[in-house]
Amino acid sequence: MKKKLLVFAFMFISGIASAQFTIWEDDFEDSDVSDWTLLDTDGDAVNWLARTNLQVDENYAVIEGTNKILGTYNINTETLESLGRTQNNWAIAPAVDLSFYSGGMQLIINAQKAIFDVTNNLYVYASTTDTAPGSFTQIATVEIKREDMLATEFKDYTVDISQFAGQSQVYFALVSAPDVAIGYEIDKISITAASLGLEDIQGKKATVLKQNPVKNYLQLQLSDALNAEDIAVKIYNTAGTLVKDAKYNDSGILLDNLSAGVYYLVLEDGEKVEKIKFIKE
Repeated sequence: MKKKLLVFAFMFISGIASAQFTIWEDDFEDSDVSDWTLLDTDGDAVNWLARTNLQVDENYAVIEGTNKILGTYNINTETLESLGRTQNNWAIAPAVDLSFYSGGMQLIINAQKAIFDVTNNLYVYASTTDTAPGSFTQIATVEIKREDMLATEFKDYTVDISQFAGQSQVYFALVSAPDVAIGYEIDKISITAASLGLEDIQGKKATVLKQNPVKNYLQLQLSDALNAEDIAVKIYNTAGTLVKDAKYNDSGILLDNLSAGVYYLVLEDGEKVEKIKFIKE
């Protein structure tokens, strides 16, 4: 369950990110997928699960690989015997808040087909409502290649998800092909963005953080688009929890009760909104 919202220190000099950066990822290193929704929609008791990648020794006995992954298989993973079934298994990632971002966004899937398998498709779906399969729309077909029977072949496969920039709740799902022979193994999944979502103040001077990282006082040079007398200040942590709610003060906003980390600052004056990420020391 190693889900992270990430920023690179000092990227936000003027409150606008200028490079592609990772905003969410899961690398499955802790083998905890309890906040994923894993659906065996064909009802055969075969589903996605957290484990290590499938491998065999020199005698072709099944052993554990070295990568911790999210996988689904159409074989008995102890004997390698084919199950010979039609599979329709869904791995739905936890909801991601993309409302802070605009422009180009990518879903990056680091994956391979399991050993002894062949090249096969993996289907990518998205929903902005809930985790019910009926609410999802297919957004991509990804061809996962298997070139060598036993080699480790994890590669990045990229899906453009720019159409979801600005959405406050998006679920992404990985769905197996019905004719999968052996299985899929996902080593990491991540989302990257090109910029923060500040479209509503384009053409005007954006609010600037006077320090980033911030110590005890958050001080701002306000945007021309905002009315200082009417500004409400809200600060959220990376889990989306509101941790501070205050009126704007020219002298600064006291942050001594916040622990070190990354936060979202949202400024609203009733008509306009600015969103800025900052780092608290």
